[in-house]
Amino acid sequence: MSIDKAPNVPQFGGGPAELTPEDQERARGLRRMRTLALSLLILATLIFLSTHLFTDNTGVWGFVSRASEAAMIGAIADWFAVTALFRHPLGLPIPHTAIIPRKKDTLGASLSAFVAANFLHAEAVSTKIRSAQVSHRAGEWLSKPGNRDIVVDRAAGGLEYVLARINDDSVEALTRNVIIPRLVATRKTPVLAQLLRQIVLDGAHHKLVDLIVAEAYTWLNDNPQVIDEIVHNRAPSWVPDFVNEQLANRLQREVLGWIADVRDNEYHKARQAFDAWLVDLSDDLDSESSLSQRAEVIINDLLTQDGVVGSVLEIWTSLKQLLRQAIVDTDGEVRGRISELIGEFAQRLQTDTEFATRIDDQIATTAGDLAESFGPEIASVISDTIERWDAKEASDRIELYVGRDLQYIRINGTVIGALVGLLIHTVIVLLPG
Repeated sequence: MSIDKAPNVPQFGGGPAELTPEDQERARGLRRMRTLALSLLILATLIFLSTHLFTDNTGVWGFVSRASEAAMIGAIADWFAVTALFRHPLGLPIPHTAIIPRKKDTLGASLSAFVAANFLHAEAVSTKIRSAQVSHRAGEWLSKPGNRDIVVDRAAGGLEYVLARINDDSVEALTRNVIIPRLVATRKTPVLAQLLRQIVLDGAHHKLVDLIVAEAYTWLNDNPQVIDEIVHNRAPSWVPDFVNEQLANRLQREVLGWIADVRDNEYHKARQAFDAWLVDLSDDLDSESSLSQRAEVIINDLLTQDGVVGSVLEIWTSLKQLLRQAIVDTDGEVRGRISELIGEFAQRLQTDTEFATRIDDQIATTAGDLAESFGPEIASVISDTIERWDAKEASDRIELYVGRDLQYIRINGTVIGALVGLLIHTVIVLLPG
């Protein structure tokens, strides 16, 4: 009976993946090493039997006999030790054998804890990423036009995938049933007040004021009859026409001069008064004033109009079309510009050492923080996967990867056993008496 009961080429189904070509090569290597270890045991056995059957075990044959005997003992003991890891030797339910099948869940949990504690912590992960020079290597890869096209193609494909799965009915339902009710239920004037304050603080409205004042000056200068009509319509009937004309001309000059002064002087009192009014308006909107309440009512009325949902759908349709033309379309101008920007970014990653180092530091710090925070959860994939494996399949899989090297234990046991046997017999022979 052969003491190697395991199948030559294990098959895995339902748990670990089926054998790959690399796994088949490992299986052949494992089979060769088993054959070699077993051959040495058989050789030692044959030598032991031959010396006992055909010699008197004296002289040199005594050394050969004791060496072969010890070699057999060492080979069998190490075969038992190696086999006991994966199965019951000779199928006998000897205690503390078939360790991996019986303890696979415990071993998986221990391996997960070991990986999390020794590999998935901030220092180890960040150090590895920094040494890998991720940004420089990414720059080299992205510098090739074909690779840039791959990135843009993947991004365009992902965008097209998303756009194809967001239909108009979903957008309409989301707008009507979620977004608008949430906006109506939320107080909006504080946000408007904060926005208005920030606009005044940044002076972002000054360009608009300049445009309005300039257009008012141009329009009033081109339409002097407006003031003439106002003066003639408001003046008493007994006032002579020439007086009305002089008054209208004077009024027009004064108004045009004032508007021109407002236009040309960025610190004009009218501008300052307008800024102060905007600040007061933002304060009223931020408080529970009657103005803010009226503003909320007006905004809610606007949001609940049927045309709002239709407008959102029109904007969404236009946006989809724009995105498809810009990125998904292979001849789109934006797509080409994106490829150029990626190329420029790749060039900087390769030439600007300080910039690349900052990118590596950011990636390393982020990855280290993630590993530190989620290391146990990430490593748990090991224990979770092993728990799903069948015990025998898990044992066969592990043996496939480490069993070849473990056969050296059997081989070394045979050789060391023979040397120890020689040493002991030599000591016995040299002892007096």
